[in-house]
Amino acid sequence: MRWKLWAKWEEVVGPTIAKNAEPVGFQRGVLYVWVRNSSWMQQMIFMKDPIRDTINQKFENNFVKYIKFTLDRREVPTEDTSTFKEMIQRIAPESDDD
Repeated sequence: MRWKLWAKWEEVVGPTIAKNAEPVGFQRGVLYVWVRNSSWMQQMIFMKDPIRDTINQKFENNFVKYIKFTLDRREVPTEDTSTFKEMIQRIAPESDDD
């Protein structure tokens, strides 16, 4: 679902915003959006709810619960794969018997 959002970002927010802000992460219902500078950060804060509502209308209701803006792409959390790895280990444990 999030890859569709990335691909259709300009369609969702319009060309002007798309040139100055882009999605850089998604985790547990939180969309992380990088913005070009502090002026755009201020503008995007006012547009947060309409953008979230548009995304949820176009894709899936409650897909995005909250939007966080950042000026630094490195502040975006990486996906936590430990839970996924634990689940896989329980389903298909590694064994030396093979």
